[in-house]
Amino acid sequence: MTKRSFVVLFLCALALASGACRTDPKVRAERQIARGDQYVAEQKLAEAAIEYRNALKAQPTRADVHYKLAQVYSKQGELAKAYPEYAQAADLDATNVDAQVQACRLLNQAGQFEEARSRAERAVEADPKSVPARIALGNALAGLHETGRALKEMEQALALDPRYSPAYAAMGAIHMERGAVDAARQSFERAVELDPSAVDPRLALANLYWATNDTAATERELKQALAAAPANPLPHRALALFYVTEGRAPEAEPHFQTLARMSPDGTLALGDYYTGLRKYDEAMKVLEGVSQPTDARRHAQIRIAAIQQVQGQRDRALAIADQLIKEAPQDVDARLLRARLLLSDPNRLDDAWTEAQAAVKADAASAPAQYTSGLVALARRDTAAATSAFERTLAINPRASAAALQLANLRLASGDTRAAVSAAEDAVRARGGDTETTVMLARTLRATRDYDRARRELATRLAVDDRDPRLSLELGWTELAAGRAAPARAAFERAAAQLPTSLDARSGLVASDLAARDVARAKTRVGKWLAEKPGDASLEMLAARVDVASRDFTAAERRLLDIVNEHPDRLDAYELLASTYLQQGNRAAALEKYRALAARAPNPTGPATVVGMLLEASGDKAAARAQYQDVLARDAQAAVAANNLAWMLAEDGQYDEALRLARIAVDGLRKRPEPLDTLGVVYLRKNQPLDAVAAFAKAVDLAPDRAIYREHLQQANAATKEKTGG
Repeated sequence: MTKRSFVVLFLCALALASGACRTDPKVRAERQIARGDQYVAEQKLAEAAIEYRNALKAQPTRADVHYKLAQVYSKQGELAKAYPEYAQAADLDATNVDAQVQACRLLNQAGQFEEARSRAERAVEADPKSVPARIALGNALAGLHETGRALKEMEQALALDPRYSPAYAAMGAIHMERGAVDAARQSFERAVELDPSAVDPRLALANLYWATNDTAATERELKQALAAAPANPLPHRALALFYVTEGRAPEAEPHFQTLARMSPDGTLALGDYYTGLRKYDEAMKVLEGVSQPTDARRHAQIRIAAIQQVQGQRDRALAIADQLIKEAPQDVDARLLRARLLLSDPNRLDDAWTEAQAAVKADAASAPAQYTSGLVALARRDTAAATSAFERTLAINPRASAAALQLANLRLASGDTRAAVSAAEDAVRARGGDTETTVMLARTLRATRDYDRARRELATRLAVDDRDPRLSLELGWTELAAGRAAPARAAFERAAAQLPTSLDARSGLVASDLAARDVARAKTRVGKWLAEKPGDASLEMLAARVDVASRDFTAAERRLLDIVNEHPDRLDAYELLASTYLQQGNRAAALEKYRALAARAPNPTGPATVVGMLLEASGDKAAARAQYQDVLARDAQAAVAANNLAWMLAEDGQYDEALRLARIAVDGLRKRPEPLDTLGVVYLRKNQPLDAVAAFAKAVDLAPDRAIYREHLQQANAATKEKTGG
């Protein structure tokens, strides 16, 4: 025997003596699988998962073990872990149709409909008579908006098994997608009839009732679903959500507490419930108790940081984010937490951008990372980067309605109204046409002057739920834009009934009255409101507009002078005052009056500024400029004079001084869009288009209906592309 052979035998003997390697890897794997099966039978799912994972280390191509592990993960509610195991099982064994169907189901839930369709088609090919496979394919097709093909698949599923309850439930979902509410109700009711103990059909039927505003039927079905499966978390979640949404939060608490006893995810939901009610102490107590598993602890820490931020403890919240990143530098959620914390500090937007980009780098396929990147870009007024980020978000998750809404706003602001309509339509599809997305779609349609469709979209949503005044407000402005004063007034009256002190509703009512030439009614309205709240500047402005409409210029002048004296930052009051004099054609008399007033007033800034505006309106630019300069010599922070002089200097090429004055105006008129527009014009003429884009975007945010601001923003975007070669 050679020396080498002796060494090998000696090592083997040592191994046997120590009890190691008593069996080969395959035999050991079989024992691990058997132990896993036993643990499943005993409902010891965590232990079963460990055994199956260990078995797969030795035999990674065992499709049956991947399938067993996937089922364990599904029972634990860890669907992100379950999907790759189902997919692997299906890829390794094409005859395992259920693995393929379950993988497809999870893809459908995640909105990845194209991949879901591919897998479902393979499942149908493997077993054309499989009802679940055809249902999975139908759901994927419905997600891709191919509802005709989807219905055919469901019909084939029912032909194979006319008493299969899930097929009716799936068909009902497709009918809902098409807006066929009656057909959907019949399908869901049939599904419940065939399997009264099944939870999913009852939840689907409850959702339909809720969507049609039948809250009594919704609650009834949810309670019956809970009675059928009291240990199933889904009915508890649905009832909790129903009670919270319907303003019955105390009734939701027992269900959240039950969920907390069921799983760590339920504990997080209970923490969210308390946070939503601003019961921060209770929320912190619940969340601080989450220590296992690691993922749940991490999500609890993220929620704790969010509460600390709300309580003004940003440094403590950032410390949590820093610790989470230290533990796992590639943790996207921790990076996003830090980015959003920094986003709340206007002085740290660059740091927020760096963190958001780190999250995107860690996982470019993360929709939340892309969306957060877009939010930070918006805050930095980088509309190009924001648009790109929101587009990537939607490419990853077409149902990311928040990104679609942001994109619609950006495109509307830029003047690309057709693209804005398209983005708003995406948001409507993603959310099923809720109030927020419907209002956004109507706004974009109004911008394209498609008033008829805007009216239809709003009316359809109002027929389902007329409780949100935003729908009536938007309908009022749509009708007014279409020149239909009577329907506009009716819409604004509905909004005012829900929000009696809303300035938007009141402005709409006055605008409707004036459009109908019913000045008396407008005057009566405003008089009543001012009696309830005397001296309110916004109401006085409405009253002044009514005075002008009735050609009571004396009353208008008196009101506007009072506003200017009390609120020197109301640029709209100066403009209306100057416009009033121009309408009367007594410019010379007005100039004499305001010069005298400026000479004797304790604070001459307001009347002296009006003198400048009257001179400018009369075409005497040199005198107007001298007047504004005189105002600023006496009051360096006279924002209205600074704004008007900045514009005049920019026209003459004196950009540096114009920029200084525009910044004074922006600082003094913080809630007004006009100085931002002036600032943008100065930047644009200085050949600084990126800065111009930021200023114009802010102006559009403050006054989205002012077309001139959108036009300026378009010019700045075009100049930016030309300068950067983009």
